[in-house]
This record gives sequence, structure tokens and C-alpha cells, in this order.
Amino acid sequence: MTNLIVIGGQALPVLKKYKKTMITLLALFLLIGCKENEPLPGDPWQVSVVMPSFYPIKITQAYGVNEEQDWTMPLHGLAQTMRKSKLEHVRTVFPDYDGFGFPISLLTGVRGRQLGSANKHLPNSIYIYWTSLINMRFFVTKYDLSPKVKELMAKKLHYIRSDGSKGLPCYRTEFFFGMLPNGKAKVWLMGCDQLIYLAELDPAREKDRDQNGVTAERYRESPYYFDTINQRAKDEGVAIEPIPWEKVGKVYSKNTVELLSEQ
Repeated sequence: MTNLIVIGGQALPVLKKYKKTMITLLALFLLIGCKENEPLPGDPWQVSVVMPSFYPIKITQAYGVNEEQDWTMPLHGLAQTMRKSKLEHVRTVFPDYDGFGFPISLLTGVRGRQLGSANKHLPNSIYIYWTSLINMRFFVTKYDLSPKVKELMAKKLHYIRSDGSKGLPCYRTEFFFGMLPNGKAKVWLMGCDQLIYLAELDPAREKDRDQNGVTAERYRESPYYFDTINQRAKDEGVAIEPIPWEKVGKVYSKNTVELLSEQ
């Protein structure tokens, strides 16, 4: 029987084994942490935003944050929401688009590009500040990247040719956010001819004005947004208020939507 008493300062066999196990686990955790902090081997991460044509939004600020590496990466190019959400534009990609759903495509999304040199290190969180123009509500969306999502983004895949053989290498590095007028958001990951549904998010915060300090009253003083939205509905002969929630948020995509749990 193994002696479990420490004699003369000598460690017990069972304690030695426990110590080795703890060292092994610590090394494994450190290895996982280092891998998470490695830059992406493929393209830099990107963020695109889509919205229903009848419920467009205005984005006033967006950025990624990495707390461990102590950086914040602003995203620009997200101001074209009214143009990209036009029905005639979306229907060049999805001819049967009804104006209520999410048209998920690189051609219909408003893409946020990183300022300066593209950072291939992933953020821990992505923040988007935006205005729902149909009801003048101001939201902040926050998405936290899980270790599994980071692993998917770093994994090298290949496009599949029509004959079933491997094509060029590719990575899944494009986030798509779909914004709804109640402040909720849905998030997908796109790349390698895949569209993976990640999460539905409640707003992290609702504010009384946008990130530029503009209030709902100021928005209403300029009728551009209301006139544009109402004209879209009038041209299609549909009612957009009250919001038909059974229609809002349907996904239009050239790729089948997959689940994160299936990866």
C-alpha cells in the first residue's frame, strides 16, 4: 500500500503525480491562450451589416476591442445603409426579396473596414452603435467572440470545385450583423461558401440619442428618412406599421444557413 505521509520533507508519490497533472493542465491552458492570441492566417476579420429595406438603420460608430492586447480598432465605411438597403439594389442579388428580411451577401451588406493597416489579431468583442430609423431608437450591440468562433476563423478550408475536388484555400472571417427595429441583432459568420448562424443578441444598451449626440427630435426635424421609408412601402403597396414580426428577419442567402453547433 502506498505511503501517504510526508517524511523528512519528501513529497508523497500521489502528490508528485498531482503536481505533474497540474503542470500539464497549466501548460495546456497557456497553449490554448497563446493560440487565441495568434493572428489569423488568412484574410483580416471584417464586419458587414444588413437590415430589412423597410426598416433601415443608421450606424454612427463601430469598433473591435481586444482587452488582453489593449487595442481598439475603429471600423469605417458603414454609412451607406440607405443606399445598400434600397429594394432595387437588393433585388439585383435576390430577385424575390420582399423588403422585410435580411439579404445576406457581400453585395448587399454594408461593410466596415479597419482603419489603417488591417489587423489580423481578433477582437474579444465587437461594438456597433446604431439608430433604428423607423422608430428613432438608439441601440448599442455588443458581440463577444467565443473560443470556438475564433477557432473556426483560424481554420484553413478549401473551396470545392464543381467536380468535387479541392479548390483554393479559404477562411471564414466575415461577420454579418442583422439589425431589427426592436434593438435585437442576429450574427452570422461567412466564408468558404458557408454561412454559420452564431447568435441572437439583445441590445447591450439603449440610449436617448445617437453616438453623435443627435436626438430623436433632431432626426424628425429632417423628413428625409421617414419620407424615404414611407415611399419604399408605398411603391410596394405594403403596410410597414405595425411591424409584421412574422416576416421581419427572414434570411435571404445563396448559401444554406448552418448552425454553430454543427461545426
